[in-house]
Formats: sequence, structure tokens, C-alpha cells
Amino acid sequence: MRLKPVVGEPALSLEVKGERLLVVADLHLGMEGELAERGISLPSQIPSARRRLEGLIRRERPDRLIFLGDVKHHVPASTWQEWAELPPFFQSLLKLVRVEVVKGNHDGDLEGMVVEGVRVHGPGGIRVGEVALLHGHTWPSRELWEAETLILAHSHPAVELRDPLGGRVVAPVWLRGELDPSLLPAQRRREVEGRRKVMVLPAFGELVGGCAVNGPSCEELLGPLFRCGAVRREEMEAFLLDGTYLGKVGRLPREP
Repeated sequence: MRLKPVVGEPALSLEVKGERLLVVADLHLGMEGELAERGISLPSQIPSARRRLEGLIRRERPDRLIFLGDVKHHVPASTWQEWAELPPFFQSLLKLVRVEVVKGNHDGDLEGMVVEGVRVHGPGGIRVGEVALLHGHTWPSRELWEAETLILAHSHPAVELRDPLGGRVVAPVWLRGELDPSLLPAQRRREVEGRRKVMVLPAFGELVGGCAVNGPSCEELLGPLFRCGAVRREEMEAFLLDGTYLGKVGRLPREP
């Protein structure tokens, strides 16, 4: 098995038994509709996201493209834009690669927006070799606990950086850590033997922003694995998209 982030991109390259996968998460397509309600007018971001993905597919040459949840944005109701633009978005990608979606908490109605050939999995996730892939807003399905590594999304991890002059930037990061099964609720603890590696993907969507793990707005990462304390945010290691190692989250400079 080979697992590595794509340098410079919020995308994961995974090779299992000769099959290559490209994994991205949290596109939140259609988010510009919500911004329009706040008086911010932007063109559709779906063509831009499609071009970025097509470029990655041609560069990485995967056998499968897997969306790890929150392909679309609006909940509980979907917008006319999502209904109109997502089917051709999927159709374009299918010309290059097999496409699968593991549903996230924003993916209601998605089954009606995909085209024939796109496979949609439930939020409990899927297992590929020794890797479990899920969005992260729900507990993993039982069979995923047997995998060595859990790949999650959902939290949009980022880091807030400041310079001496007060300049501020929020940059997306990868997070890597471990799950301690002894800290799981009793009914879940019985399903797991031994520690598991955990990786959290940054968001692919350009409008999504991020939860700065060293800022006051991100005291806890999202999802039951973090809420129960089985994965400790402070002990996770943070990496920028270019691979720069920032250290453990708990030791990063805390921004006010």
C-alpha cells in the first residue's frame, strides 16, 4: 500500500494492490448561492472545480476518483443550481475516471444529481485494503474498524499564521494522528483491537475556508471520534499542502 498527499493540493493519492485512487473532500459546490444571500455575488465555482479535478486526474492518472463527502453544499434543501450543474459535472469526470462518492452531511438529494456510472456509498464509509474512507460526521461502519488507517474529512482543518506586522493568513493543513480505542464508548470499544492511524483531509473547495486548529474558533474537530476523545486534536501533527511539517497541534502558536 502507498498513501501520500498530492504535493500542493488538498488531495490524497492512494495505491492498493496495483489500483490507484485519488481522494478529495469537502467541495461544497453551490456555496456561492449562500454567499449571494449575504450580498456577495460570485459566478458558479463548479466549472473551476471541474477543471482543477480534471488536471489532477490527468497528472495522477488514478483508476478511481473518490469524493469523501460534502460534494454539494445546501442542506436540508438543494438549490436549482445544484440540480442543474452537478449532473454535467459528474458526466465530465466520468469521461476520465471511475467516480465514487462517500456521502457527507451536506449530500442530501445527491443520488438524484449523479449520473449513471457514479457509485454512491453511505456515510458509514468504505474500506480499500487496509484503509478506511469516510466523511467523518458519523461513526465508521463495523467493517471499517478492521482497517489500519482511517481517512476522514468534515473538519476543514487549517492553521492561522501571523507575521510581525500583523499580517494574517489561514492556510489549509493535513492532520495526522492516532485513535486510542480505550477512549471509545464501551459499545464501540469492543469492535476495535489496537490503535489506528488517523488522517484528516483539508477541504478541496476554494470558498470553504478552514477551521484554524490553533485559533479560538476550533476548540474541537468535528465528528464522534473527536467528541469522545479517542483522537486527541492536540496530539495530531499538522502539515501544509507543500509538505512543510508544522509540529503537533498542541504546540502551535495560539492565535487570539
